[in-house]
Amino acid sequence: MVNNIADAAAAFIEARAPRPHWPGVAAELCPATITEAYLVQQAIHARLATQGVRRLGYKIGSTSPVNQRPWGLDEPVYAGIFTDTLSDSLATALARPLLHPSLECEVALQLGRDIDGNDPALAPTTILDSVESCYIACEIIDGRYEAPMSLGVPTLLADDFFHAGFVLGPPNPDWRKLDYRTLEGSIEIDGARVSGNAADTLDAISAMLWLARKLAQSGTRLRAGDIVLTGSFTRPVPIALAARAVALTITGFAPLTL
Repeated sequence: MVNNIADAAAAFIEARAPRPHWPGVAAELCPATITEAYLVQQAIHARLATQGVRRLGYKIGSTSPVNQRPWGLDEPVYAGIFTDTLSDSLATALARPLLHPSLECEVALQLGRDIDGNDPALAPTTILDSVESCYIACEIIDGRYEAPMSLGVPTLLADDFFHAGFVLGPPNPDWRKLDYRTLEGSIEIDGARVSGNAADTLDAISAMLWLARKLAQSGTRLRAGDIVLTGSFTRPVPIALAARAVALTITGFAPLTL
């Protein structure tokens, strides 16, 4: 158990400085539970904001039972995405210092109004009415830890759960016409293709509902302007740098390509 959340946050921020390497955090400053991890994560985000690194929104991870099972989870997890992890292209994102990068193909939603996760009337229509823009997105995750399983989910969550970068495609003008429960997504790297279907995971709208309710448990709400990466259609796909050709596709969206 962490006795001082502020000290833990300071230690995790210090451990971010040598990215992509992971110097570790003292065991007594690592959260012991997922609930504690979110408290440390929240303190980290607040301290980063004072240093000019603003949280732009959230990523939702492990949105399928297949991805939850290895971590001993029974629900998804969330973490932050930031001004210093947003890139304007895949080329720029993949030019960052990375150790063991993988790509994830996701729907990203940007909110035009707040969402209160404590609202008893919260429903999929609430989410749809609150969205301002919708994008195809690529999250870059980086396995910078020597033994992530031994670190445990709480420590990984405090460190924003492998997040290393993200890229948004152009806004989709027809996003309201999509059936998010049946979308298919794929990642193709140098001719090798991995595909997935929203039917096998939480779809984007259901994932947003989960996030709004989960944030409400810690007194937080989704805010207008927040960008949410709603979860990958595929397993994380490792990428060897520098790859020659990359294409991410989702039904009804223009591809995101390198």
